[in-house]
Amino acid sequence: MKNARIFFFFFIQFISLQLFADNDSLFIADVKQFVFKEIGMNLKGDFFTEWNTSDQPYYYLYVSLPDKVEKPKEFSSSFTYCRQDERCIRTGEKEFQAQGYQTFCYKTYANSGTSLNKRFISYSPETKSFIIFHELIHNYISQKGIEMPYEFNEALSDVIGNYGTLKYFRDNNRTDLVAAENQIRRNEKIYSYMNSAIKKINRHPEKKIRYYTKCREKIHVVIKNATQFQNDRFNYEVNNAFLLKNLYYCKNYFLLKKVFLRQKSIKDFLEIIQHIPGEKEDCIKYLQKFT
Repeated sequence: MKNARIFFFFFIQFISLQLFADNDSLFIADVKQFVFKEIGMNLKGDFFTEWNTSDQPYYYLYVSLPDKVEKPKEFSSSFTYCRQDERCIRTGEKEFQAQGYQTFCYKTYANSGTSLNKRFISYSPETKSFIIFHELIHNYISQKGIEMPYEFNEALSDVIGNYGTLKYFRDNNRTDLVAAENQIRRNEKIYSYMNSAIKKINRHPEKKIRYYTKCREKIHVVIKNATQFQNDRFNYEVNNAFLLKNLYYCKNYFLLKKVFLRQKSIKDFLEIIQHIPGEKEDCIKYLQKFT
C-alpha cells in the first residue's frame, strides 16, 4: 500500500509537470527573462523550475504586542517561525497567546525558494508575474549583498512586483493588462486601509476592536472580486499581529512607490536602492531625498 501511494504521488507530479510544460512554462520563463533584462543582470539560480516536494503551504507565525501594532522588543523579527508543520506552529501560537501576545498564523504557497507547486500554477497570469517579480527581487537584494531592514525589503519587492508586472503586460501587449491594473488597485487599497487602522490603533488602543472591524469590512469588500492569491494573502481576521505582518507594506510601500515612479526604469530605481542605509530611520530620510 505504501509503495502504491508513493507511485501515485510521483505519477501525479509527472502529469502536473506535463501540464505545466504545455500551459505555463513559456510564460514563466518569459517573465523571468524580462525581470533579468529590467534589473540589468542574470541572477544565479534555477527559479520556478523545480517542484516542491510537498504541496503544503509554509506557515509564518507573527507575534505582536496586545495594545500596539509592534513586535515585542525581545523578538529579532516580526515573525518567529517559518515551517511546513502546522501543528508545531499552532503549539507555539498557544504559548505566545498564554503570555498575553497577539498572534497571527499566515500561510503562503510562494517564498524566496521559488519552487513550483499546484497552488502557484493555478494562479492567474498577473498573479504569477507579480510573484516572480517579488521573489526575484528578494534574490537580487541577497545576491547584491544589499543590507536593508526586512520591512523595506518586502515593500520594495511589492512595488516592483506590482509595477514590473504592469510594464511586462504593457510591453507585451497582453490582453489581460486590465487585470494587472486591477491587481495593483486592489493591493494599494488594502495597504491604505491597513495603514489607517494601524495609526488609529496605536493612538487609541482602547478602540482597537472597532478599528479591527472597520478594517476587516473594507478589506472584505476589496477581495470579494479579487484574485485567489489576494484572498490567500489578505482574507484573514484582523488583529494587531495581522497588521504587524503587513506593516511594512503600509508604512514603506507608498514612500518607495513615489521614488520608483520618479525613475525612468527599474534599473535606475535599483541603483538608488543599492545605497540605501541599513537602519530604518536612515532609510526613510535617504528615500525622502528622491521624492
